Amino acid sequence: MKRRPDTALTLGSTLVLALLAAPGPAQAAVRAQLGDHGDYSRLVLSVPKGVEPVAVVDGCVLRIAVADPLRWPLASLRDSFSRRLSDFVTADGGRSLTATVPCGARVASFMERRNLIVDVGGPPVPGVKPGAPGDGAVEGTPDAVVAVAPPEAGAIGVAKVVEALNPIGTANAAPVTLAPQEQSPLPPGERENPPLPVVASLEGEVRDSIQQTLRQLERMPERPTKPVPQTAEPPKPPAPPPIGAMDLAGWAGDDFNRTREALQRALDTAQGRARVEAQIALVRFLLARAMDEEGRAALETAASLSPAPDQRYALRILGDAFRALDREDAPDDNLFVQLPAGAMPDHHVWRGVALAPTRWAAAKEGLPIALRRLLDYPADLRSRLLTTLAAAADEAGDSAALNLIVLEMITVDSKGMADGRLDYFRGRLAELKATPGTALDAALERYDAAAALRRGPFARRAEVRAIELRRGLGRLDEDGAIKALEVLRFAWRGDDVETDALAALGGAYARSGRTDAALDIFGLLGRRFGATARGRDALAAGRTLLAAVLDRLEQSPPGGLYALALQARHGRLVTLVDGQSGSLRLRLATLLLRDGYGLEATRILHALTEGATGPRRAELGATLARSLIDGGREGEALDVLARTGGSALEPALAERRALLRADALLGDGDTVRALDALRGLGGAEAARLRAEGLFAAGEWRAARSAFAELAATGAEPTADDLALQGLSAYLAGDADASRGFGEAQRARLAGTRWAGLLDALAPPPADGPLRAESVERDLAAATALDRLARGWRKSP
Repeated sequence: MKRRPDTALTLGSTLVLALLAAPGPAQAAVRAQLGDHGDYSRLVLSVPKGVEPVAVVDGCVLRIAVADPLRWPLASLRDSFSRRLSDFVTADGGRSLTATVPCGARVASFMERRNLIVDVGGPPVPGVKPGAPGDGAVEGTPDAVVAVAPPEAGAIGVAKVVEALNPIGTANAAPVTLAPQEQSPLPPGERENPPLPVVASLEGEVRDSIQQTLRQLERMPERPTKPVPQTAEPPKPPAPPPIGAMDLAGWAGDDFNRTREALQRALDTAQGRARVEAQIALVRFLLARAMDEEGRAALETAASLSPAPDQRYALRILGDAFRALDREDAPDDNLFVQLPAGAMPDHHVWRGVALAPTRWAAAKEGLPIALRRLLDYPADLRSRLLTTLAAAADEAGDSAALNLIVLEMITVDSKGMADGRLDYFRGRLAELKATPGTALDAALERYDAAAALRRGPFARRAEVRAIELRRGLGRLDEDGAIKALEVLRFAWRGDDVETDALAALGGAYARSGRTDAALDIFGLLGRRFGATARGRDALAAGRTLLAAVLDRLEQSPPGGLYALALQARHGRLVTLVDGQSGSLRLRLATLLLRDGYGLEATRILHALTEGATGPRRAELGATLARSLIDGGREGEALDVLARTGGSALEPALAERRALLRADALLGDGDTVRALDALRGLGGAEAARLRAEGLFAAGEWRAARSAFAELAATGAEPTADDLALQGLSAYLAGDADASRGFGEAQRARLAGTRWAGLLDALAPPPADGPLRAESVERDLAAATALDRLARGWRKSP
């Protein structure tokens, strides 16, 4: 017997299968807008109805969280540039969106209907209340000015008349309070003074008296007007007193241990101001002995003892001397730099040492005076200061100054520089003096003498330089140089010389084609030495290595991945290594554009443009606009050109920016404004843009003539120019021109993307009737060709 199926069970199973087969609810999409304003950046997120996002700032990260997963527009957010919002990432399965903001930035968020608006401002200014005028708020209204109506013409005040007749009586008269007149309900221009009842005889006497008084006043000499009292200017702070002479030999003493014990005893027994003076004496002793670490600690101890103003000034001078000894990068607030040196030899010494690492041209102004004064300095301090001056002269390539410094080293410090320092700088001097045709054996001899000591950083630095010099002279191949540098690097791991060895090794890797190894060395320099006391030397070495890597990449064929790898892996280090001019980052951006990585290139160009000023900003803005136009972002290019323009630009740069603006307007579809922007511009590029604009506007005859005249400018027409010229002739209905164009230019278009254009534009045969099928086929081909032509205009 057959079993009947359960109807309820069957229906329930069907519903369950239908529910399981149905797709889950799709994640709602979020729309975003990102833009920069003067004092803040604004992010606007349009969320679905019922979603309540929450914005939270945690350190340097902005997090926007929702209850259910959403589809965030990461592509559009990452393509948009913002100075204060970057690195957008989703997390928690789509339940949150994070972005990097400046540390300490002021962030405000609020909901407006279904839009979450997040404003990110700059960090707060210390000591300024938010909203105050110094914090970017609107300035307060100025003090009210009370307007005083001028006296009517010809009217003389009664008080002046009485004063002229009887000044003594006027001075002794008691003041009289007059009742105010009743205010007239009429407007001020229509008010009239009510007539006063006056006796006729009295009126005549008063009139005669007034006229006589006026004649006396006319004969009196004019009184000089009193000057308007000026608001007293705040007194300027007094200029700091000049820096006196330094008795560094006396501060150091004859015997180190005995002098230090005496200073310590005096410090233990002194109290009050004498204790501060004893601490200052200890600081002077440490400076004369070139003990910078102990000296900085002693300065902090002296500052905690509540020194008097004159003692604080003495401690500041000593502190600036220690900063110069430590080769500080920013010497502008150093007293030795701020105050005029005059005829004080010690001032010339410390001013030159403070300026030497960064501004050698200003540092060497007082070099002869400084070198004479250094003869009387203690040996340890003199060796340190001469080394700083020699290294700066060597980096600047100033052979004359380096020669003077080396001569003093030989004269007074030949025994104290037994660590290879003297031989190293003598080798550097021999290299600087060598001409292209002169042998460098003398420099190699000095480097080998320094390297033979096998101790000290200068001995190892001389060995690195000797390897590089032998490779340049052809006495050592790249493989031999790499082996020697690798041995030196690992044998002296952790020493100061490792930065030079790493840079030289990375350069050898780059020259030999091992770009991956060179990039690894570049990253190692930044990771290991970027935050240490020798970070400046490491960054200088990294700058040399980065230049070598870029030289190699510029010689390689386009389309590689190394430029992208350099930016993706070490972009922050590249920014840190590069100087204020941004030349290395500009070279990297050019390589990225060449290899087709426009997004990364535009980010670099954006940062460079925002940090530049004047003509440099206008030039970088033009480069950025060109990259944006090539990437199909003409609207952003127009905005960049508007923000980076200025007056007094060079004619060539101004014309280049005008052509870019016309190109961006043409790509943005604004043909009329593009043609207007091209007025008055000559040259091949302007003629080509003008012809393309006429073609886009549908002016076929004018476009055909413009493309035909392009060759008259001296430029070689491209395949695109020829193709658009032929299309213009065809669309203008000029069959003869189309036929002549095809016969003359068929060979020029062969092998290009326009090779089939002439066959498509060829007229139908004259014999035989036309079939409906062939006409439809020709129309379909023409439509497809028009669609292809529109798409090809912006493709390479």
